[in-house]
Order: sequence, then structure tokens, then C-alpha cells
Amino acid sequence: MEYVYHTVDVFTQSAYSGAQISVFPQADGLDDSQMQLIAKEMNHPETVFVFPGSSDVAAELRVFSPAGERAVGSHSVVAAARTLVHSKALPVSDRDCEVHFSQGKKIIDAVLSYVDGRLLTQLSMSVSPQIDRYVPDNKELQQVLGLGPDDIETLKAKTLFVSCDTPYLIVPLRSMDAVYRARFSLEAWSRSSASSVAVNEILVYCSETESLQTDFHLRILGEHIAHDDSPPVGAAIPAFVASLCDTRGLADGTHTFWLERGHKAKRQSILQVEFVKKSTAALKVRIGGDAVLVAQGSILAPASRSPKAA
Repeated sequence: MEYVYHTVDVFTQSAYSGAQISVFPQADGLDDSQMQLIAKEMNHPETVFVFPGSSDVAAELRVFSPAGERAVGSHSVVAAARTLVHSKALPVSDRDCEVHFSQGKKIIDAVLSYVDGRLLTQLSMSVSPQIDRYVPDNKELQQVLGLGPDDIETLKAKTLFVSCDTPYLIVPLRSMDAVYRARFSLEAWSRSSASSVAVNEILVYCSETESLQTDFHLRILGEHIAHDDSPPVGAAIPAFVASLCDTRGLADGTHTFWLERGHKAKRQSILQVEFVKKSTAALKVRIGGDAVLVAQGSILAPASRSPKAA
């Protein structure tokens, strides 16, 4: 059976920039093993599979990277919304339109709107971050990341473990040069004092940016991420926001900033983040931006490798 897919460049206004995401808008009939094989074949950072929703949910989303299933993040929501609007499966008007997606039992809220003829999508969520300050010391971090003693920021921000469903080690660095020299060493991590903490990915960031519009430059590192790769950072943004609130003493109220991922010459993404911080309430976060549809086609479903099919 053939399945139609679309390729969407996310968090950019220009084709062939931003993060490449594959979206299968009618994935009904595919099982886990087939979706994993397709994600490996597409070889994009994320492949989104869209299943029928319910009266209250526009669609159910499943997200796979070549290495395995992932949580639905802002990149996957923006890509799915752009595809569903293109295929007229989602209506949208000049006014803000609230849309609900799901991943399992989790409901994911999004806001769609047209601004100057462009479709903007914002992922909206409330999170209760779990923060752990028991982290590797600076010497250990230098070994884990392959960096020098002057590369890790220790005055303006602190390294933290932060979890909003998925745990991240969030490490502030002092320059973009350090961000791109950083390399994850599993061997050094296994020797570190915090090696027992189940963290699959490290988010490194700095205040130095390429664009005058942006406030921070981010990059994800991990055991299964190539040294020269810069995968989407959307899923880590709630944890990043929580780390800023904790280490920078942000006042209660609404805050807005812009993030960049990747270099301008290599598919840079620009994300707008808005959040409401209240000491007595959950952290409310909105992550949004543009997306451009760049390709569409079809693929033959692979043979299932699931036990049920045996």
C-alpha cells in the first residue's frame, strides 16, 4: 500500500532552510515497526505520522526519528499543522484557531493563525518542571563535552538537570565556537558523578547569536547524534525555559524571546518563545514559528516486523 508524505521545512520563512520534517497525513494502518522503518528511510530528524482523532482532537500524532520514537514537540506540531492545512484537513482563518492534537493520552494544544499571508503555528503547554542541581562538576563537564576550562559559563547561568516529561542536562556555554566544538563522550559521561541519571540528550546554549533578532543559540548533543549534526531543539524548549527561570532569577510575568538553532548557511531555525512565570502556578509556554511545504510524494509501506504480524 502507498502512503503519501510531505516534507516541511520548520521554523523558517524560506524553503531549504530550517529543520526538515516528514509528515504522513494519513498513516492509519501502519504499525510501530513500519513507522520506524519509514523514519529510517526518510532519514530526517523527525517523521510525523498522523492518525484519525476524535470529536475533541483533530488528530493523533506519532513521531519517530531514525533511532526510535520521540515525544511530540513543537517541530512536529508545526509540521503536522502545516501539512493538514495544505491538505484541507484543518480549516484556518484570519483569526486565531485553537487545535488539539494527542499523543497517547496526552493532549497537545496548538494555535493557528495567518499573519501577512503566512501560517503561524504555536504549540501551547503548561509544564511543572523537575529540576535537579546535582550535576557533573566543571572538570567532568569539560571531559564529557571535550571543552576547555573557559568554555562553560558559571557566573551568569548554571548547569542543571531539567525534566518536563523528558530529562535534559542543560549546559550554558560562553560562545558559539564552544557550542560547535562540543562533542558528547559517552565514556566520559559513564565516569562522571551523575552517570546514574537517565539523560539521553544534552542541550548546550550561549547568548552569542548570528542574528540580531535572536537571544540564544541552542544545540542538542547525544550518544546517537552525529558530531556534526544539529537536530531540532523544540522538544527541549520547555526544559530550557525552566532553566532560565531558575538560574537567571526572572520575575513573575510574561516573557518573550527568540531562539536560533544551526548556522544561517546550514538550515538555521528561528523559534519564538513566550512564557508566563508565576511562582504559585505551572509554567505556561508557547513555542511558535513559520513552516514551508517543500515536497510531497508517496512511499510503499514496508513489511511489518511486529510480533502481531508474525
